[in-house]
Amino acid sequence: MRYKTIVIDDSSIQRLATSTLVKNHPNLELVGSYANPYQAIKAVYDQKVDVVFLDVLMEDVTAFELLDSIEINAAIVLNSTWENFAERAFDYGINDFLMKPMPKKRFDIAVGKIIQQIKRKEVKQPKTFTFSELLSNFNLN
Repeated sequence: MRYKTIVIDDSSIQRLATSTLVKNHPNLELVGSYANPYQAIKAVYDQKVDVVFLDVLMEDVTAFELLDSIEINAAIVLNSTWENFAERAFDYGINDFLMKPMPKKRFDIAVGKIIQQIKRKEVKQPKTFTFSELLSNFNLN
């Protein structure tokens, strides 16, 4: 299975570098590469993206401001040239934090970890109820 992936980074060089890593990974499918985080978020929802590589410091907004304002139902990998953001990043429940430039080995480790996390979520089955159990939740008198 290939996981739909979007790259969000206002640096064209970093965006290209990350996009190339995504394109060359056998389990990822690059469905978008964006400098504008607001356009990217629309694509995240429209395309039901599985993985988002998100730059921490962008021109108009930080990743933290973005994550405070929306809910992204995808695995999130924050990336930055500044390691001091790593601790704060994990406070947001992100899946991984990668330093720029991203070494391929570290990128592959992060993607492998994310794929395992996604698979665990896919395996979970919703709780099922019998009709009588459902009715017992309602006061019908």
